[in-house]
Amino acid sequence: MKKAFLAAILLGAISSCQFGSKKEPVREIEGEPVPKYVEYEVKKIDEKSGPCATNEASKQCVEFNIEYPVITGMVPDEVSQKINQDIQNEIFSFVMMGDSQAETFEVLMSDLGTSYDSLIKEFEDYESGWLVEVNGDILYQDPEFISIATTIFTYTGGAHPNGQQIYRSYNLKTGEPITLDQVMIDGYEENLNESAEIEFRMLKKIPPSRSLEEEGYWFEDGEFRLNNNFAIINKSLIFYFNAYEIGPYSLGPTELELKLTDYAKLLNKNGVLGNLVGEE
Repeated sequence: MKKAFLAAILLGAISSCQFGSKKEPVREIEGEPVPKYVEYEVKKIDEKSGPCATNEASKQCVEFNIEYPVITGMVPDEVSQKINQDIQNEIFSFVMMGDSQAETFEVLMSDLGTSYDSLIKEFEDYESGWLVEVNGDILYQDPEFISIATTIFTYTGGAHPNGQQIYRSYNLKTGEPITLDQVMIDGYEENLNESAEIEFRMLKKIPPSRSLEEEGYWFEDGEFRLNNNFAIINKSLIFYFNAYEIGPYSLGPTELELKLTDYAKLLNKNGVLGNLVGEE
């Protein structure tokens, strides 16, 4: 399945009574369709909770619009089970009420519905709806790995909605998420971060004479560092910094692409990208 989506989270303003408008995030993979190395389907959940579930005119509503991939074949069951569970856990870790994390979508929807019911019982004139929207799909397939992007958009009251984009690549032999330590050689961190900072500055048009802190970014100790929110897509590492992660809400999210042919000397020849070693 090829689906064009997920390049950035574009969050719309939410009024006190309505969800407001929101544009779909878009990432399009160009070129010929890639071969399939897993079979999967996209699960969909469209549910409503609260008074609106029985009265369409009611503004008191919790709305769930959820789509996420489920691996169904072409890899061992233990691999597909690990990947499927991790995809769901990433969603549950972001959409939480209180300190407890749901283990199923049914529990997640029940918990949010119960919290909303308690709120409108206490404040009968509260008419702001809550929204949970999840869009997930496989963006890239390779004999060694698959790469998945998941955009999560929630509003459960407050000044701003919450948005997060998650990038992950999974090893098709183990079912485990791929880390930079598995892709790169030992001691890669300094060289990779220094080179990535140049790419970041070019993207943001920040000259070397200006510090990142002066431009409003809050990297630890003022030093640029890549995060672990990345996926391998068509010979590139795509990193995503969500809003509030490295700067205030006003600076928004950042997507940074590092072309692996520029970093071939840092690649682990025994890793999932070992075939790129020597390509420059």
